[in-house]
Order: sequence, then structure tokens, then C-alpha cells
Amino acid sequence: MGNTVFKKLLYFYFVIILLSFLILGIAFSQLFSSYYFNRQEKVLLNEGKKINYLVIDYLNNHISNERLKLELQAVEKFLNTRIWIINKEGIIYGVSGDDEEWIGKQITATEMLQVLDGKIITKKGMYHENETVPLLTVGMPIYINGEVSNAIIMHTPLYEVTSVIGEVHKMIIISMSITFVGAFILLCIVSKKISHPLRGLAIGAEKISYGDFSYRIEIEEDGEIGKVIDTFNRMTEKLGEIEKNRKSFISAVTHELRSPITLIKGFAQGMVDGTIEESDHPKYLDIILRETRRLNDLITNLLDIQRMESGKYPINKNKFNISELISRTLIRYEEEIEKKHIQVQLNLDDNIHVYADKDSIQQVIINLVDNAIKFMKDDPVLTIITKKKGNKCMITIRDNGIGINKENIQNIWEEFYKEDKSRNRNKKGTGLGLHIVKKIMDIHKEKIEIESEVSLGTSFLFYLQLYKEN
Repeated sequence: MGNTVFKKLLYFYFVIILLSFLILGIAFSQLFSSYYFNRQEKVLLNEGKKINYLVIDYLNNHISNERLKLELQAVEKFLNTRIWIINKEGIIYGVSGDDEEWIGKQITATEMLQVLDGKIITKKGMYHENETVPLLTVGMPIYINGEVSNAIIMHTPLYEVTSVIGEVHKMIIISMSITFVGAFILLCIVSKKISHPLRGLAIGAEKISYGDFSYRIEIEEDGEIGKVIDTFNRMTEKLGEIEKNRKSFISAVTHELRSPITLIKGFAQGMVDGTIEESDHPKYLDIILRETRRLNDLITNLLDIQRMESGKYPINKNKFNISELISRTLIRYEEEIEKKHIQVQLNLDDNIHVYADKDSIQQVIINLVDNAIKFMKDDPVLTIITKKKGNKCMITIRDNGIGINKENIQNIWEEFYKEDKSRNRNKKGTGLGLHIVKKIMDIHKEKIEIESEVSLGTSFLFYLQLYKEN
């Protein structure tokens, strides 16, 4: 991971730096060359104007040929420039230095002859095939009485600017090399900072894939990477909790399934092999039937939980009378209420309509009433109250049963809570009722609260949205 990131960053910055230096080097070289040539041209043109007057004085016999030659030699030494003077036919008749062999020769270059037409020309490169050094050539016409009578041609070697440009290129190469070294070192540092947490994330992801949720990455810096690492650590911690709960859940389900299956198998085997007397068959068949129903309830509850956690639990909200639903639900407990001599106290407001899923709220009421009846003691009393509270309806289901220790109250919403010691007096049920209640209320985005004291009883209070007429 880190190696890949390092290579990508290295290639990326290498290309950027290389292109930047090439562009800057070429631009600077062109700019310097252009500046030098323009400067030299301007100097030559200015000197050419002075030489122009000298030639005119010579042609008008105001100065001698020796004086003209001395002046031209002085300019040549000062500017390192050879000077030729040509007549209308393009024949050289005056030179500044020791180029006496050029006197009497005729200029044939087209651009040089353009000077005799009154144009000022400049040229870079080899002027003649015998030249070995690139030259900057400037040609200027000499006017007498408004007409071109002669011309001046000046040659200055370009080895100076070539040398300077070479030095500039050398400086660019040295600067580029130093920058590359510095960039490489800086890139190594940055790459390590970036790749180290990425490598940690890769290791952590691999460990998670093998079921190890204990791995944590140390956060060494803030910013986006730090946030990603923090999110990864929190995700790993959450996955660890989920895995722990999953194992606990599977263990609990296995236990819950094993107990009734073992009981059913034992009684059925006893009746088949004659261990159980035939006269006792109805008794044990009743136990088998009860345990079968318990298994069915367990499977149904597990399926409901699975649908709730996957978001596929159907919720269809509509208007209904909550007090009427409670009354109709209690009818199914009529036989058990009479059998246990439970005193039912109802304080129901018949004019309360709520907006919720009727079937799932009935499931909540069933589970809470089941829970209350299971843990009632002597002189049992079941109290159910409905009343308006703001824009909500508050439903209270209270029993005078064994109650719950304060330290265990927060655990009652967990799966198979009935295995907890404080609730272990009754082995009936699946242990998933209150867990389903909490899930249904969460889906409705409503609150459910609990108040309980040991030996005094427990109250469940949950809230539903009141129906508003449009």
C-alpha cells in the first residue's frame, strides 16, 4: 500500500517538476537570448548612426581614409564588431580591421542587398560559409541628399551569448538536481506519513476479515486521515460488539431451542418405550404441546427481530382508538385472569385516537401484559391507564409483581433477558418479548420508559402520536 502510494506520488511530482523546469528553462533561455540580441542590436544601431556620419564626412572629403579606418578600428575593439562599408554596387571598400581580403568583393546575399534599398536588416547565424562562429549581423543604409549612396554592415560574434546561455542551462540543471533531491526527501517523509496509516488500515481490514476485532490504529495526526482512522477504530469497536452480541445471541437461541426439544424428545421417547404410564400420557402430551407452542413463539419472534433489523418489518400507520384496542386485547387473557384471580384496574380515555401501526402496537400491549402476568405475586393487580399528554398519548401498564433491581433495569431490553437472575423465577416465554417491544417503539420513533422496585412491581410507560384531524 505504502509502496504504491510512494511510487504514484514520486512519478506525479517528478513529472510536474521536470515539466516546470523545462518550461521555465526554455522560457528563461528564450527571454535571455531575446533580451541580449535586442540589446546588441540597439547598441549596433546606435553605433551605426555614428559611423554613418563618419562615412558621410569621408565621402564629402571632410576626413581622410586613415581617420575613417582608425575610427572603425576603435568601434571594433570597443564592441568586438567587424565593420564593412559598401557602395551602391554592393562592393566592399572599407573595413575596420585586418579583413583587407574583403576589400573589393561584392555582397551577393539578398538580405544584405536589401540595405541598398533603404532597409535596416538584422541576421543571426553564419554570414558566410567560411565562418566558424555564429554572428549577429546588422545592416544600415547611408543617405546622402535623401538617397541611399552607401551602406554599413556590422558583424558581432555570438559566442558570448552562447557562453552565457550555456551557463544558464548549467544553473538550471544544477537547480533541478538539487530540487529533485529535496523533493525526493520531502516526498519520502510525506509518503511515510500517508502510507503508514493506510498500511494500518489494510492490516486492520485483513484482521477484521478473519474475525479479529481487537486491532486499533494509533491516531498520530488530525485532519482527514485522522478522521478516517478514528472512524475505522470506532467501526472496529462496533463490529466487535456486534460480533460479541451475535455469539451471545446464537448461544442463547441454541439454549432456548435445546431445552424444549430435549423435553419433547424425552417425554415422547418415554411414551413410545412405555416408561411413562399410558394413564399419564395426556399430562405429558399437554407439556409437549405447551413446549411446541413455545418453540413456535420463539421462531416467530426471531423472524420478527430479523425483519426489524433488516428494515423489512411492515409499519402501516393509521388512525385507531387505543383504549378500544387495549380492551379487545385483554379479552384473550380473560381465562388466565380468572384463573390467577388477577384484579384488573382500567382507567382508559375512550376518546383518544392515535396515529401508529395498529398490529405492531397490539403486539407491544400483548408482550407487556404477558410480562406483567408472568411475574405477579399474591393478590395480583394489573393496572392499565391511557391519557393525553401534550400531542402524545401516554399508555401505562403496571403490575405489583416481583420488580427489578435498579442495576438490571437497563438490561431488560436485551434478548433472552429472562436468564438474568433477577428474572429467573419464571421459565415461561421466549425471553424476546421486551426486546421486540423496544424495537417496535424505536421503529415508531417513540419513547418507552420503565419504573420498577423490587417486591413492589413494575410500570411500563410508552407514548404514541395523537391523531390530528386535517
